[in-house]
Amino acid sequence: MAAALLAGALGCGRTGLDGPTPGSADGVGDGSTQDPSNSETTAPTTTSTTGLPECNEFEGTCPIELRLRRAVDILFVVDNSGSMGGEQGTLAQSFRSFVEVLEAQQVGANYRIGVTTTAADGALASTGCRERLGDFIFDWTHGTIDERQRGCLDHCIYENLALYQPWVEKSEGVTNLPPGVDLASALQCIGPPGINGPGYERPLEGMLAVIEDDTTGFLRDDALLAVIFLTDEVDCSAPTQNHDFLQTDEGAVFWTSDGPTSGACWSAGVDCLGGPGVYDDCVAVNNGFDGLPTDNPDAAVLYPVQRYIDALAELSLERQAAGGQGQVFLSLIAGVPLDYPETGTMLFQDSVFDDFNREYGIGPACNIGTEAIGDPPGIPDVRLRGVVESFAGEAKNVFSVCSQDYSVALEAIAGAIGDISERACVGGCVADLSPDPGVQPSCQLIEQFPLESAEPDRVVEPCVIADGTWSFPGPAANTCYRGLDDRDDSTADPIDDMAPHCAATGFNLELVVERRPGIPIPSGTSIAVACDLLGPPGTTCDGV
Repeated sequence: MAAALLAGALGCGRTGLDGPTPGSADGVGDGSTQDPSNSETTAPTTTSTTGLPECNEFEGTCPIELRLRRAVDILFVVDNSGSMGGEQGTLAQSFRSFVEVLEAQQVGANYRIGVTTTAADGALASTGCRERLGDFIFDWTHGTIDERQRGCLDHCIYENLALYQPWVEKSEGVTNLPPGVDLASALQCIGPPGINGPGYERPLEGMLAVIEDDTTGFLRDDALLAVIFLTDEVDCSAPTQNHDFLQTDEGAVFWTSDGPTSGACWSAGVDCLGGPGVYDDCVAVNNGFDGLPTDNPDAAVLYPVQRYIDALAELSLERQAAGGQGQVFLSLIAGVPLDYPETGTMLFQDSVFDDFNREYGIGPACNIGTEAIGDPPGIPDVRLRGVVESFAGEAKNVFSVCSQDYSVALEAIAGAIGDISERACVGGCVADLSPDPGVQPSCQLIEQFPLESAEPDRVVEPCVIADGTWSFPGPAANTCYRGLDDRDDSTADPIDDMAPHCAATGFNLELVVERRPGIPIPSGTSIAVACDLLGPPGTTCDGV
């Protein structure tokens, strides 16, 4: 299963990779190879005062190094508003399937899972839900909602569960949990955050709060970052003062009722085409305080979605500059039709219940006809879905919050995480070793094993590509890599297509490590990558 990833512009990276120099790598791209014995010795690069390699003034190339390993940090951003008790219970009951697929994919050799909320305070859950049952009671104008049973008690078996760190982790076969506590059971307790959070949900800002202010040390530079959003309403990421504006008479231009409701968030960030009743499409917009679209991101009521795409790109840049893992995988369980993963078809229409439209600004995208003001089945989240789907690959990464079981969604997400744990965009314009079609990259990949495995490091050879298929270079090879270089569908064969976001960076190569099924991978194994670029790291091919 292919999945989307982000590996943005990167710096020179860490030095000291063992193995042959980058220029001695076999070529890839159209399946041709280059004899390593024919490569010429290159002039040495100089080293800056920071210890990072500098560009080779004689060869006109610049080195770049990164490392891929099967490690992942998984962040769940869970809506903790008043209508989410049932959905949090469904998430909790599905955690066991998620963990089982992670383990089966061998990603389980090294992973962390943390939970934060759409309150966007950057906090990670560190206690079980039975210790905070008051969080599952929500009082509002329409009455009291009590979700202690459905949201927590039905799924969490531990009366007290205090984590040593605000996440669950398994590394080198060892967990960070108290004795006798398994990972799935721990997640079933810390996963449901409760329902007394803000009614103007900020899932995108919730993700950003953890990324930009990681005071706990949850995120690791050498691990893939996977973010999974769960919400039944629309993203309303904005400064607190802008939320206050939406709830005063000054913000009435965005109201969908006689007073402020969740519909104000819909109006402030979304514009629909066609209608009324059924709409042709709905798109994210930046509306100013006067209710009109603005080109000035600082003048928009809601934070522009580009804020979050840029933040992920910056995170990728920083990680790869340190020689780490620059990939980011996003997925979403939200208001889309139940068959959305198969069809990719969205639905935007008003509810038949006028009071529901006044409350939320639009009808649900799933379970139409069952909607109630206190329990919306799933409002279509245009802004959040747009960010998540900008990382889409061959497989869908958006699923319906209306499902009665999230196991299928979480299993697909876990499988996608496993599939992309050893692939990356190379953050620069990689030197091409041949005038033949495609990119025959000046890259070297070395598989490096932990010392205790006694396995010697070995060169990873390119996969053999012919007639639209790839295969291992020989029966003894259990690992190979493919070079993807088609940024704009210039070839009819999709086998060389780069992931959409990778192609959008302007770089010319995405590397995918393939492994033969059923072959054990020692925990701690990594792939060291070194390439020669035609300009400094981060420079696109259009710039050289």
